Amino acid sequence: MPRVTITTPATTANFGPGFDCVGIALELFNTVSASWTATSKYSGSEADLQACLARETTVSFSGRYATDLQEIGLELFYRALARLLAKAGLKPEGLMLQLKVEIPLARGLGSSAACIVSALCLAREIAASAQQKISFTDIVEEAVKIEGHPDNVLPALYGGACINIVQAGQAPITLQFQVPEELSFVIGIPDIKLSTEAARKVLPATVSLAEAITNSANLGGLLLALQNKDFSLLAKLIHSPLHVPYRAELIPGYHAVEQAAYQAGSCAFTISGAGPSVLALTLYAPETIGEAIVRAFNDHAQLNAEYIVSKVETNGTKVERREEAS
Repeated sequence: MPRVTITTPATTANFGPGFDCVGIALELFNTVSASWTATSKYSGSEADLQACLARETTVSFSGRYATDLQEIGLELFYRALARLLAKAGLKPEGLMLQLKVEIPLARGLGSSAACIVSALCLAREIAASAQQKISFTDIVEEAVKIEGHPDNVLPALYGGACINIVQAGQAPITLQFQVPEELSFVIGIPDIKLSTEAARKVLPATVSLAEAITNSANLGGLLLALQNKDFSLLAKLIHSPLHVPYRAELIPGYHAVEQAAYQAGSCAFTISGAGPSVLALTLYAPETIGEAIVRAFNDHAQLNAEYIVSKVETNGTKVERREEAS
């Protein structure tokens, strides 16, 4: 009986001016342990296979955010899994999943990307057990198609800090850049949810030329400031006129939280992904900044919050395989 364990990191996307193209993997993980008894040939539709997987798969949940995932269900996971398996003409029999959910859902930390990536990697392993090949390129391309943008799924796959480029009709390109090891990421996570769809609805359909130029200059400057370890410039360069001013209005107490983070010693502050989580960068005392963020959410927005401290996770999604006696 094949068994695989797939560990996928959380991600923080956008990173200020890197809207829809920059993402960074974090040291927070979801784990999918899967086994299946056999594979059979399949010639039906992708939609029918998705429904079949949802109906026949045995699932158990654990982890801090297991209840949240149980409430919304595994539609996205089964959709991604069926996408590649239907193309391969395969169906797993006796599929069992154990899901450990440590990435909070709808908080701007790439939970949907982790779901998609783990499902696509599982499809690859199921195909391999039937001596069929699903390439890594297939996983990359389908992940971007399903998610709709590359900035979470590709760092979740590759690990590290990534600039992700998608051009019509061409395979996605991922370029990695270095974040200095002395920088810590402090993620403040308020106890509210905000879907990416809702966060996109507040964005303007067009932006001015001046705003586009500012955003481009800030992104280039931000990457060079990181490369040169010119940390004094980060607070200014992490600003993005494209999305942050609009999404900040969806996060109660955002500006007070930002001020508290800077007063506690942060060298940069922005929204994590689409929000509502926030991201602070610091060279020292990350716990002090995390506690300041939590207090500010509580004092100014009457919201409970928590924080995590992370470095950049460099390995990306890991797949462990073994064969067990049935």
